[in-house]
This record gives sequence, structure tokens and C-alpha cells, in this order.
Amino acid sequence: MGFPLCLCLLSLIFTTAFGSGFSDDTALHENSYKEKWMASIPDDQLLSAVTIPGTHESLTLYGGPLIQCQAWTLENQLKAGLRYFDLRIEASIFHNTLDVMDGHIKHTKFHDVLNILWEFLGKHDSETVLLRVTLQGMSIWNARESIKDLIKKSKDNVWTKTLVPHMRDARRKIVFVQSTNFNVGTLNHNTFVTYDGWFKNIENKMKTITKHLKEAQNNCAHTISLTDTSATGFFIGPKTVARVVNDQLNKLLGKLKTGSDKPNCFGVISMDFPSPDLIQNIIEVN
Repeated sequence: MGFPLCLCLLSLIFTTAFGSGFSDDTALHENSYKEKWMASIPDDQLLSAVTIPGTHESLTLYGGPLIQCQAWTLENQLKAGLRYFDLRIEASIFHNTLDVMDGHIKHTKFHDVLNILWEFLGKHDSETVLLRVTLQGMSIWNARESIKDLIKKSKDNVWTKTLVPHMRDARRKIVFVQSTNFNVGTLNHNTFVTYDGWFKNIENKMKTITKHLKEAQNNCAHTISLTDTSATGFFIGPKTVARVVNDQLNKLLGKLKTGSDKPNCFGVISMDFPSPDLIQNIIEVN
């Protein structure tokens, strides 16, 4: 039996027993909308102390089974309650534009992404979104300076300080989170390290995620903590891994929420192909 087939069979077992944390349905039903869930978070609470569902490589909607990471458009991700987004940006060598990368294909301009986020925040003033930008390509310096120029022009609609904002200061704004090569925004404790992205088996992956969530629980009261649950392997793409990992993550969160030692926060949980049920499970930690 092939390894990807084993993963699919495991996924069916976990889904039947515990409910699915995975969805590759491009449609989002209205009963799954969670557009104002942050309204219940107190104004004086630090953003780091909010448990936030998000997506890894948020706009990698294409590229085939070995590349694609998400099924929903950015608009639908926002409607579903996702509030953390991860983008890879490249400056065009020949044009004065910033391209959001999708594998090796460019589908969206960065200024269009910002406009979608601001339009959503303008309609839902209880909400905030976190944005992590990683730069790549031949013109990283140009990309960095172009993004900084965009931020300066929109300073009232963004948070770029290194300190973690309180919810009152974050609402209606894009909160930038620093990455390895874009050091504008809030500092964060990234519990994901490079080798975590290589999928060996579900047991090792869930041990790693559990360890990271515990680290986040210890840090998120004062620092934004990011746990990335994504992974790939030999001829195993993000979707195949997410089918199993998301169901196990859904089960794990259910146990942690109802246990005697219920956590106050888990920080940001970044995923591939999350389902509405998994997103709701994460939101309910708050």
C-alpha cells in the first residue's frame, strides 16, 4: 500500500471518529461565516492572548496537488473567520509592482490584497487581521522598500510597531508580523522550525504540533506565538498531509478545551485547507 494511500485511509478513520478538520471545497456556505467573532474579545486584551486561526501560504490556491495550500479565496477566508495570513512577495524586475507568489505563478498584486483586507475591516470594525510577509526573488531590497512605502501611505490603517497591540488598538487595522526577511511589525515567537515542515508520519507531526502549542501557551500572554501545522514530503503535497493533520488537530483542540487544565491561549495557528469546524474549534479556545 502506497504511503499517500495510507494517509488517506488514516484520514477517513479520524474523520469518522472525531469530525473533519479538513476542507478543500472552494465554496463557503453562509452558515459557516464568522465575520465578527472578535467582537467578544475585550478591548484591553493583548492581541497575543487571542487564539487566532490562520492560513499558511494563504493565496496558494493553484499549482496542483504538490503545491496548492488553500481552497478558499482571500474573501472567503475572511468570512470563515481566519485572521492570520501568510504571503510570499516578489518585486517585478521589469514593472513597479509587487506580486503575491503562488508556487511559481503570480496571480495577485499585493496592493489588491491590502485593499481586500481593508474593505473587510471597514465593514467589520470589531476585527483585526495579522499579516506576515516573506520576500523572495531577485529584487528583495526593492520589494522591501516598496512595501514600506505602501505602509507609510496607509499608516492609520496598519500596526507596524514591535510591541504587541491591545485589541482596542488593533481593531480595523492590518497588524504586520515580522518574518525572517521583513522586519517591519510586531515581534513574534515562531514555534515552527525548518525541519518541522518535512512530513515523516502523523505521530511525529502531532507530537511536534502539541509541543509547539504548549510553547505558545507559555508565551502568548505577552508575545505573539505562531504555530505552523503545514508539511510536505516525498511526492506528498500539502493537501495530502492536511487531510490527516487537520483531523488530528481538531481532536487535540477538543481535548485541550474540555480538559481540567484548559489553556488561556494558543496564539496563532496556521493551517492548510482548514474546515469551518476546525476554525470554530480554534475560536472557541478564547
